[in-house]
Amino acid sequence: MKRILATLALPTALALGMLGFGVVAGPAGAAQTHATMKAHTWHGKVGKLNETMGTTESFNLVVGAKTYVVHYDAMTHWVMGSKKNIKVGALVTVTGTLTHSTIAAAKLSA
Repeated sequence: MKRILATLALPTALALGMLGFGVVAGPAGAAQTHATMKAHTWHGKVGKLNETMGTTESFNLVVGAKTYVVHYDAMTHWVMGSKKNIKVGALVTVTGTLTHSTIAAAKLSA
């Protein structure tokens, strides 16, 4: 009986241990990647104001031929100007991190 239990328990425990290791190692690697992203600065014009989603507001930023969606909230640092200055056609400087075509703003000047 002990031999049967040992032959079934050992591979099962090993498989669960490997599965648990994979689940724990996955998010840690992803968190490290996001933490090491560098902030960049973009200068452009406000193309369109988007609807407010909860506490996050956004607008389209046109830089040359590219269009980015800029998300900002109460934690965004306003270097110059304020939220009132964000209007279609306004010149804006955004510092933040880029994910695909979305910029999470850390600093804004309008």
